[in-house]
Amino acid sequence: MQWAKSAADNLAGKKPLFVNMDETSISFHYGKQRGLVVSKHVLPPGKSHKKETVKNDDAKAHLSYLTFLTHDSTVQPKIPQIFLGNKHKLSAGMMKKLAPQIPDGFYVWREESSWNNFATMRKALCLLMNCLQDLLGTHQVILVLDVARCHFHSSIFALATRLRVRLLYVPAKLTWLLQPLDVYAFSRLKQRLRKRWLDMCVDSVSGEIERMDWLLAVFDVAKKLLCEVHWHCAFESVGLLDENKVNHRVLKEVGWIAPRPVTSSILSHDQVKAVFPRRSLVDRNAVFRWAMPKVMPKAKAKSLPKGKAKAKSVPAGPISSRLRKKGVKLD
Repeated sequence: MQWAKSAADNLAGKKPLFVNMDETSISFHYGKQRGLVVSKHVLPPGKSHKKETVKNDDAKAHLSYLTFLTHDSTVQPKIPQIFLGNKHKLSAGMMKKLAPQIPDGFYVWREESSWNNFATMRKALCLLMNCLQDLLGTHQVILVLDVARCHFHSSIFALATRLRVRLLYVPAKLTWLLQPLDVYAFSRLKQRLRKRWLDMCVDSVSGEIERMDWLLAVFDVAKKLLCEVHWHCAFESVGLLDENKVNHRVLKEVGWIAPRPVTSSILSHDQVKAVFPRRSLVDRNAVFRWAMPKVMPKAKAKSLPKGKAKAKSVPAGPISSRLRKKGVKLD
């Protein structure tokens, strides 16, 4: 909460725009779930249980969904939603057919791996700021991240400084309590995806779903959930927008009876060390570059005007000895 308050301070008239980003896994198959159990003894005569056929490739196939969520419902449709898959799960042929049907604001990246990394994170950060280009004059983007290894790196800190993004990291092992996506969004997303997958299986003649059809369904579910629900209360309840409106669950976990006043000063070295995982080498000055005093450039030495040669320094010593070396005869 202190980090959030300091990031939203001294904005020169701009509005703070908190954007939470995190990854979640999207499966290509949601079968073999717990549900209704039918005893063999109550089945009609001549009927038997039919075993669900699942291809090993589909059962193990997953995508990484880089989800962006903000508390401002008018800005939510503008921020990107990125799906990251490897070249084996997203074939070139499928990508060619899928491209014209991808909705606005959704991006499918075909990479060597479906796991997020430093390079992908930098690419996603640039895409986010490009999508919010029209709002940068009136809003200050504050990107809320967890402390996964792919989220913090010296190159990411430098890029955020160059793009004028203020980073805010949720303390390690507390995303289940303090990150809006983990607390409010991902569980609802997974629930809706399972329901859509089962509905599509029922409507399918063979009971199987093509990967491209499923991806289009995932886009539809994600767009409706993120854009139709107002997430202001989710950000407010975890203390990002106002420390006085944090919910009772957070107060109970931290041992507070009531909300307490929070300072707006940037975190100390010890506080930064407590936020990140153990043995993480994080430069505090790099993270809080936006709050550090600017270093004035050194004044350049004035150059002499052209045509005026610099006077040569005369070495020390008797005049006679110098002239003898040059072959000058002394009277």
